[in-house]
Amino acid sequence: MFTYKPVCMNNTFLEQPRRGKTHGVQITPYKRSVVWGQLLLLFAALLFAACSDRNVSVKISGDIHNGGNAKMMLALITAEGMEMIDSTNLQNGRFEFKISSENELIKERENAPMMFQLFLSDANSIATMAKKGEHLEITADVQDLTKTYCITGGEEAVLMHQLDSALTVFVTAADKLYETYQKNLENDSARAEIEAQYVVMLQNHRQYLEKFIAGHPNNMASYIAFYQSYNRRNFFDLQQDLNVLKQINTNISKVYPESEYVKTMIHIVEMVETRQ
Repeated sequence: MFTYKPVCMNNTFLEQPRRGKTHGVQITPYKRSVVWGQLLLLFAALLFAACSDRNVSVKISGDIHNGGNAKMMLALITAEGMEMIDSTNLQNGRFEFKISSENELIKERENAPMMFQLFLSDANSIATMAKKGEHLEITADVQDLTKTYCITGGEEAVLMHQLDSALTVFVTAADKLYETYQKNLENDSARAEIEAQYVVMLQNHRQYLEKFIAGHPNNMASYIAFYQSYNRRNFFDLQQDLNVLKQINTNISKVYPESEYVKTMIHIVEMVETRQ
């Protein structure tokens, strides 16, 4: 009679074959231990990842073309100003920020969209917005983040990118128009025509912003649209267009009544009305 006896080889138990017919490949205790060990390692890795991400409020990651190992910094934009959150060195252009809910600055604000600034320098940055639970993915070129970036992962972030792209188109056209103007300083008729073209450009971009705000009445990005500016000139005048800001406040306060941004905008309206 053939009996089963485990054989120890280098402290590893191998199963001796049994007599009789087999059906397919027989799993030995050694192989089972390998399979279960791999499964346990996979489970532990997944569990660790889940635990490490449990307290993550927002994740922002991306690729900066030609970025090398440059330093990327992340700040939270608050009603009081800018607060540094984190920094990291790019890894062949790749970066990742996991913004923790345990950070007091985040914990106080994650009930509404939060605004962040990513920058390589003061003159090379991206402003974006994210809600709790979102993962923003960004691509851009190191030479000019604002003009080259693309973003996915959040509604407010995508809408802010649309505003940035529209402004980039306007600025590019305005700069070319200014160059033409400089070449025709002695030509009165040419200057008058260029000035008229510039006025039309301002009006067209203003109309774009009006449509944007009307199309996204409950979105925080409407604040960005209202305060968009070029060459230190806002497309909306705070006093003359105060009703536009008041309407934005009315709409967004219904969705995010506790947002510090909304409270700040409401306070601004009250101050302006007091002075009028």
